[in-house]
Amino acid sequence: MPAVDELIIRFIQTPHDPALQEAIATLVAESPEQASYVENKLAAWLAASNTPVAAATAVETTLLPAFLYSVKTWAAAAVLIVLAAVLFLLHVRQTPHKLLSHVNNTGRIDSLRFPGGYMLLNKNAAISFDSSRRQSVYAVVSEGDVFIDLGSNTSCTVLVPGDYQLETTAGAFHVHASASRTKVFVTRGAIGVAGKRQDTMTLTASMQGTLDGRRAPARKKLASQAPLAWKTGELAFRNVPAAEILEAVSGVYGIQIMVPPSAESRCTKKLTINLNKKTEKETIALLQQSLSAHLVKDSMDRYYLTIK
Repeated sequence: MPAVDELIIRFIQTPHDPALQEAIATLVAESPEQASYVENKLAAWLAASNTPVAAATAVETTLLPAFLYSVKTWAAAAVLIVLAAVLFLLHVRQTPHKLLSHVNNTGRIDSLRFPGGYMLLNKNAAISFDSSRRQSVYAVVSEGDVFIDLGSNTSCTVLVPGDYQLETTAGAFHVHASASRTKVFVTRGAIGVAGKRQDTMTLTASMQGTLDGRRAPARKKLASQAPLAWKTGELAFRNVPAAEILEAVSGVYGIQIMVPPSAESRCTKKLTINLNKKTEKETIALLQQSLSAHLVKDSMDRYYLTIK
C-alpha cells in the first residue's frame, strides 16, 4: 500500500497536523484490514524509536538535542493516541452488537434519543441500532428517511442497503434507503463511505452521495437542503436544479417521481418556485407548468416525468 505508507510516514513526521490526523482517522475507519495495517505500521515505528542511537560527535550546545528529544517524545505521544484509537475501533468492530429494531408506524416524524445525540425517522422508516456503548452508535438503516445528529464526542457506524458502511464522528447527516439505492446527505462533519468493492469516498457538508450496488458510488454538492424537506417542511426554492426539488417533493408527500432518460434534461433546469402550504395536487400542477412537462400518475404514490 504505497499511498497508505506515504500517508503514515507524513503523519509520523508531522503528527500535529489536523489534516493528517483526519486522514489517518478516515483511513482507519474504512475497513478492519486497513485499521490493522495502520496499527502495525505505527507500532513498528514506536518500537524503532526506542532503539538506542550511537553517540554522535559532540555539539557545543544542549538546546538542540533537548529540542529534538522533546519533539520526538511529543510525536511518539501523538502516534500512541492514534494507535489507541485504532485498537478501540478494532475492538468495537469485533464485539457483537445487541440491536434494537424500530419501525416508525406513528404516522408522523418520530425521534429516538441516545446519550450522544438523536435520530429522526420519517413515516415508515425502519432502523436497527445499538447505542449502549459510551460515545458510540451502531445502526442499520433498512428503509426510509433517517436523520442522525451526533454530539461532539460521539462516533457512528451505519450500514445501509447495497453493503455500504458509513463512518463519522460528531457529524449530522440524512440517509434515504430503498431497495434500489441509498442516498446520503451531509449537513455537518465528514462521512467516510466504504463498500465491498473497495468503493471509498468522503462526503462533507452539503454533499450528497448516491450508493447503488450496480455501479460505482457518485457524489455531488447540492444547491439546497432539499433532502431534508421531509424534516423541515420547507419547499421554497430559489435557482435550484429541478432534480433537487423533485427529491424534496417526494420526501414531503411520500411519493416516487420517476425520471426516464428521455426526460433527464428537464432535471437540470434551475427553478425558483414556492410550494409551501400546497396540496400534492397543486404541487404537481405547478411543477408541470415550471418544467414544461407532464407528471403522469400510474399508481397511488408513483409519478413519471415525461415530455411527450
